[in-house]
Amino acid sequence: MAVKSLSENETAPDDDTRRTLLRHMLVARGVDEEARRLQKQGVLDLWPSCEGHEAAQVGSALAAGPAATVVPSYREHAVALLRGVTPEELLAQWTGRTFCGWDPHRVRFFPYTMVLAAQTLHAVGYAIGRRMQGLEDFVVVYVGDGATSEGDMSEAMNLAAVESASVLFVVQNNGWAISKPAEEQMRTSVAERARGFGIASAAVPGRDPETVFAACSRAAAHIRGERAPFLVEIRVGRINGHTTADAQEVYRSSDDIARTKAADPVTGYADRLRGQGLVDAAWFAAVETEVREIRERLTKEYA
Repeated sequence: MAVKSLSENETAPDDDTRRTLLRHMLVARGVDEEARRLQKQGVLDLWPSCEGHEAAQVGSALAAGPAATVVPSYREHAVALLRGVTPEELLAQWTGRTFCGWDPHRVRFFPYTMVLAAQTLHAVGYAIGRRMQGLEDFVVVYVGDGATSEGDMSEAMNLAAVESASVLFVVQNNGWAISKPAEEQMRTSVAERARGFGIASAAVPGRDPETVFAACSRAAAHIRGERAPFLVEIRVGRINGHTTADAQEVYRSSDDIARTKAADPVTGYADRLRGQGLVDAAWFAAVETEVREIRERLTKEYA
């Protein structure tokens, strides 16, 4: 099994899809900013921000398609919103109101899992069970780079390979396992590690949603065509701390944080589509209105 290069993942989205990618990224950013504001007010107990991960999440989720079942960790807010979880439902768990604010069966999006990598075993088992029942068995599971060091991840990859489970492992590698840098976690990339389990893989940068969309589209085609798992490692930048309880300034240099913020995937992609004439001022105004109304609803519901 080889780690596929970017040139092997050429599945470019059309212009309508590109606008959809940007819209979902902008909405996710607005919800994330409002959630962090509410947490500072004491309304939310905790919030793990997805800022910097939007391109990775939206690109992968859109590529997987609506028929797939998604098994998240706890940071996949952009994926949740794309799948149909409402902003109010998304924040409910973080206020302590419920264990899960949405109906997982309706949106085919599992509850968040706070236990590192536990969801990877759930995803593989679910895919195998669906296959045995003759049902749609394509499952996408999200995991962070730090969680890949857990034994559950190794067990899940081995079982997926042995059972030819239709699972797409999406690893969002932001370079930090809370405060532990990636170079102190592993000597190889996660994509390379997948080969040891007999799983084909690809490693891609995560600032451009089109690159992610292309890689995950090809991965989904591989899974459906070969009836075998696939792993995509997406290198992203973590703009904020691990959660709102994490003071990243203690262990990250100011230059590192500044570089990550300067490489913001949302503003970068917005500027790109604007420069290409795919979106104009009226389009941005409509999305800004949508985001403002969402933030007002969240304030009314929770503040």
